[in-house]
Amino acid sequence: MPRSTGRVAVLLVIITGIVLRFATASPLWLDEALSVHIATGDMSLADALRQDGHPALFYLLLGWWIDVFGDGDTAVRALSGVLSLITVPVIWMASRRHGPETAIATLLLALSSPYLIRYATETRMYALVVLVVALGWWTLEAAWEQPTARRLFGVAAVTAAAMHTHYWTFYAIAAAGLIVVVAGRRPHGRIKAVRLLGAMAAGVATFVAWLEVFVDQLAETGTPWATRARPTEIFIETLQGIGGNNRFEGESLGVLLGFVAVLGLLAIGPARDKILQVRSSIHPSVQVPAAAAGLGLGLGAAAAVATGGAFEARYAAIAIPFILLLAGRGVAMLDTRARVVVLTVLVLLGSAISIDEARRTRSQGEEVAGAIDALVGPEDVIIFCPDQLGPATTHYLDTEVERRAFPSGDGFTVDWRNYLDRVASTDATAFAVDAHETAGTGAVWFVSSPGYRGFDFPCGTINAALRERRNPQNVVGLQELFEGMFAIRYGAG
Repeated sequence: MPRSTGRVAVLLVIITGIVLRFATASPLWLDEALSVHIATGDMSLADALRQDGHPALFYLLLGWWIDVFGDGDTAVRALSGVLSLITVPVIWMASRRHGPETAIATLLLALSSPYLIRYATETRMYALVVLVVALGWWTLEAAWEQPTARRLFGVAAVTAAAMHTHYWTFYAIAAAGLIVVVAGRRPHGRIKAVRLLGAMAAGVATFVAWLEVFVDQLAETGTPWATRARPTEIFIETLQGIGGNNRFEGESLGVLLGFVAVLGLLAIGPARDKILQVRSSIHPSVQVPAAAAGLGLGLGAAAAVATGGAFEARYAAIAIPFILLLAGRGVAMLDTRARVVVLTVLVLLGSAISIDEARRTRSQGEEVAGAIDALVGPEDVIIFCPDQLGPATTHYLDTEVERRAFPSGDGFTVDWRNYLDRVASTDATAFAVDAHETAGTGAVWFVSSPGYRGFDFPCGTINAALRERRNPQNVVGLQELFEGMFAIRYGAG
């Protein structure tokens, strides 16, 4: 490929990667609306997060961001887009020590990564997770080379940020600590290791300020929306996440990226005469990033399996920078023609998947809110069953009528404390009858969706109890979306 053509191609990838990080037309779904409501609600951040189960840093940043740019969908998502954009040059700078070909391939893969683009377009903390992991990788390697006070302070600061961003970063920090300990066994490595571990410990120590809330979260919240993770499920969902979705295109991209990442692990050097030589063990140049990815995900997966916790592809954010590097090295090890072909396929497929995802509606919450606002009366009562449908709907509601969410709350947030126990112990019939009596001559709006864990029976019971007492009118039909829902208006009998 001529050099000028290559430069144009790289520029197009850069522009596409930037645009796609801010391009989605979907309304906010549950987790996004929850993030905005927690960051802007009347409840203190600590109390709100006691119910939600996350650290505070992202919500603090989001609250400050909203103060400046407002709470429109584009505005609140732009924070993640900016964080993701910052991540790309950080990954590139960290990968430069592996050679210019690897750095360029890694840069292009990061720009077109449907995983990074997906979380750049969500009002959640996962773009921040990837950024702090990438910064941690960069600062740790720099501090190992030259452990100056400034670089050690950077290690401490990034460690602290990771501790307060997401609890899965604990596994990434533990993996980094183990790697530093092993590296400290090399000649002249002990003093460096002690200094780096001291800096990391200083960052970890900042968590003391959040420890009381964390203990409460640990005792009362969890992942009640999902079943226990299985090792094979963790592997498959990670591949699907890397590829951007669980459809054929996403799974194909995940497998292709996994294959070139394996080449990056095992290749001895660039292919010569179209022959690529591989080792039977991980190449020394990538042992550290491979260990960081494998140990971080492995520790997290083992904890999830042991404790009965869930796994979602978004948790793999702690390993994504390293996986992209390994894939970039795998591409760079191919001969020139194969390198261009493979990299072009990966970039085009990743961009196409991201464009397709940007067109998809993630939630019917805005549609349901619009239907309610068009017909609602002052005496009406709105029911959300489950309460998980409330945030994405109330975010767009203009009406101020009474709202009730099952098993508790008004739909503005979700209280995850002892969640399944509260669902099981709440009388669904009494819940429906009370809403019916409160509405009187007004209408009762029933917003629901099938398939939520633990809710088929109580939501069905509420619907049946209302149907016995009132006249149903189907207002919004269920669509096959990520967060599909339907709405029924029950008028007075």
